[in-house]
Amino acid sequence: MILTGALIGGAEAEAAGLLNRLVAPHKVMSTAEAMAEEMASKSPLALGYVKEALHKGLDLTLDQGMRMELDLYLLLFTTSDRVEGITAHKEKRKPRFEGA
Repeated sequence: MILTGALIGGAEAEAAGLLNRLVAPHKVMSTAEAMAEEMASKSPLALGYVKEALHKGLDLTLDQGMRMELDLYLLLFTTSDRVEGITAHKEKRKPRFEGA
């Protein structure tokens, strides 16, 4: 599809595994806003590391990418956001991440 420029519909894209959710046109904004709110509730450090792994991983071999992912994962263990996430889970409350 990339090389031919072929256009496909939403149902076909979903069937091909190219998207994870198909919504009605009138629900696009509310769905996007809900997804953004969910992402914003996560640790900013963890989200940043995920984005870093995705972007930098494209230029790495599989072994290099796996190593980078492990390194970033281990870095998260040194953060106060990790402690806050565990504490919030134990206390059955929403975490208050600080990005530290």
